[in-house]
Amino acid sequence: MNRLLVFQLRRVGRNKQYLFFTVLLPALFTIFITKIIGGQAGDAAGFQDLAASVMVSMMAYGALGAALGATIRISFDRASGWLRQLRITPVPQTQVVAVDVAVGALLALPSLVVVALVGRFVNGVQLGLGTWLTLVAVLWAGSVAFVALGILVGLSLEEKAAGGAIGILGTMLAALGGLWWPVEMFPDAMRALARFMPSYWYAEVGRDVVAGSSTVLPVLALAGFTALFGVLAVLVGTRRPLHAVSG
Repeated sequence: MNRLLVFQLRRVGRNKQYLFFTVLLPALFTIFITKIIGGQAGDAAGFQDLAASVMVSMMAYGALGAALGATIRISFDRASGWLRQLRITPVPQTQVVAVDVAVGALLALPSLVVVALVGRFVNGVQLGLGTWLTLVAVLWAGSVAFVALGILVGLSLEEKAAGGAIGILGTMLAALGGLWWPVEMFPDAMRALARFMPSYWYAEVGRDVVAGSSTVLPVLALAGFTALFGVLAVLVGTRRPLHAVSG
């Protein structure tokens, strides 16, 4: 495995806040929300639908937070001069960016797996093995959209602003994208706004997999957001090179 990738994974993996906010907290929310509102389901089938929907939302929430949090360190690396050091090493710049993408994607995976296990063994969500594997796989692939967004923010902002910006951004994506409560509960205007959130389409991909429905529209929407964030990150990176110590 690439030594730079291993090094970056160890840096982020030692962060206890990462483990709490992106793995443990979504798992606890999955249990709490399901148990609190599960009594309104009416019957076993209704409870299954509710538990599966909450599980998918919390999988998306955890992976989204992990992807953003893992890549926001770019702003700190720019300020500390670490990216300048990488610039003068033989490591190609494309490989540095590829490692950032890989780190963000890999750190999104634990949340997806843990929340799925909680959904299955604590809340009793029943899905076929193929559906479970597909659900984790598509949400893992979809997390790249938020890796790209995190890289964009990390390149755009200085380290003092980046952390707060990521916190606000993650909260907005979760709230407005329907990850904390169903979009169906939103007023009409907010329901329309939700469809402009990448987090909404991210969760929709998972819900469609669980329901056995077509995922074409959510996948296309999420791919569009990924391309948009990626292009913007490249443009910002061109104007503010990765080796710059400050903006």
